[in-house]
Amino acid sequence: MIFPVKVPYTVGPDIVKYEGPAFNAHPNPAYLLEKKKELEVNEHQICGSISTDYLHHLNAFCGFDINTTLPEICTQLEEDVAVLKDGYLQSIGFCFPSGFYPTQKLGLSFFEMHIPVGDGETLRRSSEKVSALISKKDAMFRRHVWTLTSLPSLSQLPSYTKPVPQTIDDLYFRTETQTTVGIDGSICLFFVKVDMHPLQQVWDDSVKRQMVVESINSMSDAVIAYKNLAEIKSIVNA
Repeated sequence: MIFPVKVPYTVGPDIVKYEGPAFNAHPNPAYLLEKKKELEVNEHQICGSISTDYLHHLNAFCGFDINTTLPEICTQLEEDVAVLKDGYLQSIGFCFPSGFYPTQKLGLSFFEMHIPVGDGETLRRSSEKVSALISKKDAMFRRHVWTLTSLPSLSQLPSYTKPVPQTIDDLYFRTETQTTVGIDGSICLFFVKVDMHPLQQVWDDSVKRQMVVESINSMSDAVIAYKNLAEIKSIVNA
């Protein structure tokens, strides 16, 4: 289990150089099945493009036929995917989004996509620099984010009702491994692997449990509100 929890909690680009596979070449069939289910119900909300002119870069990188469509790409990868051109979102196939409607982000800049992020000033200030950096030819970077949720599904679409949690047993530890691949100085491929585990698996480790509590307690009110953690904060502190 990936455990990217830090104390105190901070919001920033915090990307690190990465050398390795951007996606799992042998995807878990369970992930692909869940993606197909999401696309059957929510395709217009989670998968779309304002221009398909750059999808061939994604297909070439993944070893797919050049004419593979975005929905077809989604169902062949564990990871969610996006394509940016000059820092603007051109295509997105996020079957497992974290509390937003992916296709509503189409056409937005890296800065604009992160406007709702609580305490995201540092992230937004660095948006132009980060956009250029992650688009450099052959540049690869990785970033991890985490949160807690009462919704057990890989998809956290806002239209899905989150159960009201009562105890730790009602909560899940959600992580995203975000990997970027620069193509030619203007194109960036974005891969996101989502993992979900019952929070109890973290709670069984006293060190990890303490880090989660301290990290959440260090979050500002803006971050707590953005991540919808008010009720959950009370539970983990109980």
